[in-house]
Amino acid sequence: MTQLVITLKDQSYLPNIRRIVKSLVGVEKVSTAKSAAKPAVRRRRLSRYEQSLLDAKEGRVNSYESSEDFFKKMGI
Repeated sequence: MTQLVITLKDQSYLPNIRRIVKSLVGVEKVSTAKSAAKPAVRRRRLSRYEQSLLDAKEGRVNSYESSEDFFKKMGI
C-alpha cells in the first residue's frame, strides 16, 4: 500500500479534493488528519442589545431636538 500526503493552506478546498481522490480507480480509503496549527478563532455574533451598546460607545447614534424633528427627518 502506498500513501500520498497533501498539505492545504486553505481548508475550504478539502471537500472537493477528497471527492476527486475518492473517484480515482484503486483508491481504497481517503482520510484527513488535523494539523497542529490552530484554526482561525471564530467570533461569536453580538446580540442586538450588545450591538446597540457598541454603536452608542462608538458614536453611531442620532439625536433630535424633538419628536417633530425626528418625524421630519424620517419623512413622516
